[in-house]
Amino acid sequence: MVVPHPMGMLKLEEIRAKADAAFPDMLKAATEWKPTGAKLAAGKPTYPAEVIDFEGTEADVNDLFFKNGWSLGVPIIPPTPERVQKMLTGTSHKPDEVIGLIPPRVAAVTVELVAVHAVMAGCDKPEVMPVLLAVASTLANENYRSGTTTTHPTAPFVIVNGPIRDKAGIAYGIGAAGPEYRTNICLGLAINSIGDIIGGSKPPDGDKTTLGWSGNIIATVIGENEENNPWGPLSVEKGFKKDESVVTVQLGADIPGNINDHNSVTGEDLLTVIASEMKRGGQNSRYMTSSDLLVLLSYEHATTLYEDGWTNKDDIRKRLWELARNPLSWQPGGGVSRVGSDVLGEPATPDTLVPIAKGPENIQLIVAGGPGKHSQYIGTGPSGGKLIHIPLSEWE
Repeated sequence: MVVPHPMGMLKLEEIRAKADAAFPDMLKAATEWKPTGAKLAAGKPTYPAEVIDFEGTEADVNDLFFKNGWSLGVPIIPPTPERVQKMLTGTSHKPDEVIGLIPPRVAAVTVELVAVHAVMAGCDKPEVMPVLLAVASTLANENYRSGTTTTHPTAPFVIVNGPIRDKAGIAYGIGAAGPEYRTNICLGLAINSIGDIIGGSKPPDGDKTTLGWSGNIIATVIGENEENNPWGPLSVEKGFKKDESVVTVQLGADIPGNINDHNSVTGEDLLTVIASEMKRGGQNSRYMTSSDLLVLLSYEHATTLYEDGWTNKDDIRKRLWELARNPLSWQPGGGVSRVGSDVLGEPATPDTLVPIAKGPENIQLIVAGGPGKHSQYIGTGPSGGKLIHIPLSEWE
């Protein structure tokens, strides 16, 4: 059944009218459906992937892939059997292994298909295969509904720790989340290609994003700047060894917000500025989210905090949680409906200050990038959930 937009910003009588209009279809589906006995059309086998004999220019190949919905609309590298086979040498996993089912189409993703999309995205180093396989396993997470089936613009955000950064050429210094770094960009394109093409989340059907954004084309993949992280690597903080390569994935990451602070000389002042960006009004996670929120600190901002005595990340999390709060009156149309009639055990009023996250533990701190006084805040939608940490040894 279909309930047409808009769903929000409606008066009560409009909501009732939508419910009344939808109820007959709901009742019919619940009480009258019976199996027809008709045979389902035989689907194509999961493995091996179909091989197409095609003659033409690379422009012709790109046109073919786009018209058939096999690419995101950007130029691809033709995934010839030879190129795919080369990419498969980057893992010991068999090509026919099914990693999982990717929503919303609930389609099987195999090791071979990951290699196909890696080639299409321009990945030319087999060393990146474990990274892509690890991320693909999270896209098949049963609690994930795909970043583009919602109207809000979200996309996977990937942080890489350990030796794989240098081995595969994953940038983590100056400008690492931007252009010019081929491995980061190709990985990001491959990740969204796997999610959207295999998963079937394409506008106007599976993809319902109101506007979308460039992150729906190329997901952000960035290495952590471990060498300039005064607290040590994120992966070690999460219980892994320093010499382990680990991929961390936030599935439903929001559009990043830049934090420009050239003035703060104390950690408290800097945290106040960071918290001001964290509590912006229009984000998905504006009230007591249970998902993880990301603060990407430039190493100069990280140094300011550390040298001012903020040597424990938990103290930083707690202070940001205390500072990043908005009154319920900040969202007059939906505040109480989102958080309930009480907040942290206290009765809610329009002046009640509500934290962005349910607890300090939802705030995750990463150090990345090069010199400069700019950090980033990345909110998370309801489907984002907690950060997922995967040792690459599982996919090598």
